[in-house]
Amino acid sequence: MERRRILKSLLAGGLLVGLPGSLCAQQQRPKSAGVPIQKVQPAAAAQVDPQQQPVQVNPVELERILKEWEQKTAKITKLRGVHQRYEYDYVFLQEKRAVGSFWHESPDKGRIDFNYKEEPNIPPGGVNNAKRAPNGKPFQVTAEPPTMWVCTGSEILSVDVDNKTIDQIEIPPPDRGENIMDGPLPFLFGMQAEKLKARYQMSLGQMNGSKGRDGRPIYHLVASPLLQADARNWQRAEVRLDAEYCLPVAIRLIDPSGNKETVYVFPLRNMKANSQWAAIMPNPFKPRLNGFKVQQAQQAAPERQRNVLDGGIAPVNR
Repeated sequence: MERRRILKSLLAGGLLVGLPGSLCAQQQRPKSAGVPIQKVQPAAAAQVDPQQQPVQVNPVELERILKEWEQKTAKITKLRGVHQRYEYDYVFLQEKRAVGSFWHESPDKGRIDFNYKEEPNIPPGGVNNAKRAPNGKPFQVTAEPPTMWVCTGSEILSVDVDNKTIDQIEIPPPDRGENIMDGPLPFLFGMQAEKLKARYQMSLGQMNGSKGRDGRPIYHLVASPLLQADARNWQRAEVRLDAEYCLPVAIRLIDPSGNKETVYVFPLRNMKANSQWAAIMPNPFKPRLNGFKVQQAQQAAPERQRNVLDGGIAPVNR
């Protein structure tokens, strides 16, 4: 159930957008799916700072950034690159790592691979001494099992690579195409500024206007959900955007209990936008799954009654 919930919100929400086509000639090509398994070193940006309260900001500056984000992401039709994911469980002091590639094609196709043909770097003894709980104990590190998530526009596939099984979720027809952005996404890309403000309580974080570890200026946005569908999945989201391109370079989510933290890192240098898919993978949204079996298939739910605010999602009771 957890994998299915995350799958819906991640891919159906249109996670992967945001890089202007002018970067295409500058960026490196992502690793192909046919290369041998290799270790991937964690990015320096993976160690995200402790949760911080948003600063008091000039509403005019927040409005300017949201409009800029909207305008620049609207230019994206295709995007591919690599990612790293870190999930921290503060109850059991466990850290799970995953690396892989991603592909996005507007308005409603996406794919993200976790530890498929690649492996994350695991510290000696499986202990992360740089990440410690409030009691001072370090986190135990393991790798996520190899998984592939694919959104074809009409359905979402969760592929268990080791067991060769597929969970299949049909997307309701009213939610397909551009309407997929009105679904319960916990990531904020591609939406109009007015929709963002209606759906999330937006603020600027303490790092806004500073420079990242690569020396590039960043925008730091903090969001709290105003809708029940989002609040069931997370209580706080932080997004760091490259200020020039409005590309998310790091995303941090805190779950409703406050006991889990998930961090995504997207290295800017590996992005490629608005270019043709690689010849070795002409259509990343139709992966070769010969020998895989459908384990669970979920049909689309009946059409929801929609309200004015969010297309059918109830507001949070505050």
